[in-house]
Amino acid sequence: MPIQIIEPIPVTVAQDENLKNEIARLEKVIAEKDELIKSQKIQQQSQAQALREVNKEATRTQVKLHRLATKPSTASAIAEIEVALEHLKQVKISAADQILQIQAQHLVETASVFYEKDQYAQAMNHIAQAKHLIGLITDSNHKKTSIENNSLLEFHTPIKLRTKANVNLRKEPNTRAPILATLKKDATLTANASLGSWLRVQTESNQGWVLSTTLEIEKNHNP
Repeated sequence: MPIQIIEPIPVTVAQDENLKNEIARLEKVIAEKDELIKSQKIQQQSQAQALREVNKEATRTQVKLHRLATKPSTASAIAEIEVALEHLKQVKISAADQILQIQAQHLVETASVFYEKDQYAQAMNHIAQAKHLIGLITDSNHKKTSIENNSLLEFHTPIKLRTKANVNLRKEPNTRAPILATLKKDATLTANASLGSWLRVQTESNQGWVLSTTLEIEKNHNP
């Protein structure tokens, strides 16, 4: 029985040209991707360098702060912040800003303790933090920038709060995060940090995040 020979299907000139064009296109895409990756690496390196410079500047500022911290300058700084806090008591601010105001008050009180102990650099550190918080309250642009940058603000002293309605305690500070528990109206809790419009709170059994607009200052809390 004769062996049947299967002839290969001939590739037409058009098919061959299409393959070449596709190969050329893919090579171009790969080259563009390589260039994009290289550009991203350069950008990341630039950002890392900028961050290092910011850290260096922060360190230099800290050193300068310690060097310039004297009894008269510290007393003046404390007085300035106390005046600003007194002014805030005369204006209507949101519940979230009231929490920042209480934190600023705690920081000033701590600064005064350091001042009495002649620890002026430590006092100035706390005054600087208090000034930053007051800036977040009074400067809408500063506040907006802080929220967009998602800067976590750890509270110097936890604050007792109460829920204004039933609220969801979430694992992360966003509305799509898993719900850890549902807190009933008038439930008491303690806030220990903020991130934009979110507060990190501690309950009897959980720690999670809630929107600051759903909370109010505990009535028996003395700032």
